[in-house]
Amino acid sequence: MRAIQSYRLHYVLLVALFLSSGVSFTGASAGRKGGTIVTATFTDVRTFNAFSSTDTETKTYSRLIHAGLTQLNGLTQQPEPSLAESWETSEDELTWTFHLRKALKWSDGEPFVPDDVLFTMNIVNDPNVPSSAHDSLTSKGKIEWSIVGENAIQARMHSKFVTFLRHLEPGTCPILPKHKWEKSYREGHFADTMRADMNPEDSVGLGPFRLGAYIPGQKVTFVRNPFYWKTARRGTALPYLNGITFLILGNQDQIELRIESGEIDTYQNIRPSDVQTLREKENALQLEVKNAGASMDMEGVFFNQNDSENPIKRAWFADKNFRLAVAHAIDRDTLVKNCFYGQGFPAFGPESPGNKLWFNPKVPRFGFDLKSAHQLLLKSGFQFKTEAGKPRLFDAKGNAVRFSLYTNSGSSVHNAECILIVSDLAKLGIEVDYSVIDFATLVNRINVTFDYDAVLLGMSHDDPDPAERLNAFLSSGSLHFWRPRQLQPYTPWEKRIDQLMNATMSTSDAEERKKYYDEVQVILAEQQPMIFTVHPYVFVCAKKKIGNMKPGISRHRTLWNAEELYWEQ
Repeated sequence: MRAIQSYRLHYVLLVALFLSSGVSFTGASAGRKGGTIVTATFTDVRTFNAFSSTDTETKTYSRLIHAGLTQLNGLTQQPEPSLAESWETSEDELTWTFHLRKALKWSDGEPFVPDDVLFTMNIVNDPNVPSSAHDSLTSKGKIEWSIVGENAIQARMHSKFVTFLRHLEPGTCPILPKHKWEKSYREGHFADTMRADMNPEDSVGLGPFRLGAYIPGQKVTFVRNPFYWKTARRGTALPYLNGITFLILGNQDQIELRIESGEIDTYQNIRPSDVQTLREKENALQLEVKNAGASMDMEGVFFNQNDSENPIKRAWFADKNFRLAVAHAIDRDTLVKNCFYGQGFPAFGPESPGNKLWFNPKVPRFGFDLKSAHQLLLKSGFQFKTEAGKPRLFDAKGNAVRFSLYTNSGSSVHNAECILIVSDLAKLGIEVDYSVIDFATLVNRINVTFDYDAVLLGMSHDDPDPAERLNAFLSSGSLHFWRPRQLQPYTPWEKRIDQLMNATMSTSDAEERKKYYDEVQVILAEQQPMIFTVHPYVFVCAKKKIGNMKPGISRHRTLWNAEELYWEQ
């Protein structure tokens, strides 16, 4: 057996450091106990179950409440030891052995045992419990987990999986208490557990905080987990803070007002329109505004290509020429200027230049070009007519091209983008009925009922490695938004992406991985299943007296190291 951090030498050093110390310390500055940090979100709680939710806030809550076998460092983006204090793998990298920390307790005081890990991985392997963890950790085939020795867990896989460790962090695969959820799982309703209205005492985890209270539409509070296992260098029990509060506010205007009034201590996604205003008030508010870098999120418009009772629209959306025409019709430069106040750049493919390691600058670009858009539509049999002095587009069977476009309520930036896109598409004779929907309803339409035509949405991408894109790019993935959970790839290009993504996960050779993922980006840019729009810069803010604040580009951008944060005197 050999230490598996072989392709990242500093991983081995980290493991050695943890083992030699004999304690679970962090490298952060020593802080002081007490106080609460207030942040904000405009997304109400749908669930606290990270296995049955895909939204970023649920993942944030999961990282506060739970722990994984590994954790991703918010700055280096590399996996580090967590519940597993060390691990090794066989020479062929098909057998992994994780050595668990001893004498840990759940937040309800019950002991953490290897059976808890085995129970969690049974849920991950269960196709009847759809989750990002299932999409990611079974993408190379089912992993067989077993308990070996006194305090170790072993994973056996059928093929090499080089990004395995990255999927074991608590936002994707939180380790859950068997004593709390085994009954629900065996009865077949695990996906309905940890609901928004759950008793906070039922929120049992190994993370730095536990759920304190949830008031619908108002706030979510988290309080210190008295049994948390990490300590500071001098042996001080973490976390330093008494708690963290998320204010649930209706929209970004309300969040901005609360920041300016001093009620919000940190926020991870300041609107571009508010950046200059807040910078002018930094001293008065004792606040610091930072550009965290170019977002790695994938943002744009995607069409519903699922089978449905409306085959006419689905025929349009499945037509590559139609999608490319829409891509040509959207004026991205104007989106950047008017919606993002110049704080971003046009997007033509899924990856941002901010992802320096993986971005492919050679993807095809379908820039603003109405002439090319017209030619593509004519090529697919669409017809242009004039009605009441305005252009109208009809398909080959004489159906007027008209569809609905949704985005999430609360985001003034998305709202502004949609208004401009509706105007752009009108120039092609396409009539778009635009409206906003609350996020929970929108997610249900996208993932469950498929009751939508088109949606403008951002898809979070917090890990630069392609591994985080598995559930979006694999045809069987739950976030393959335009046509999720396909039993077999519906198109040849989706089949090719499946092959390439699996190949990317099967080799440790960096150049080979880059080559495979470059082709994935080219295919997505050529096919435009999502009409990519803008890569914005990300701005965050935090009170100057918050110690150990280390903003990163990955979510939660200012709370990723929440257990280390403290209030300076």
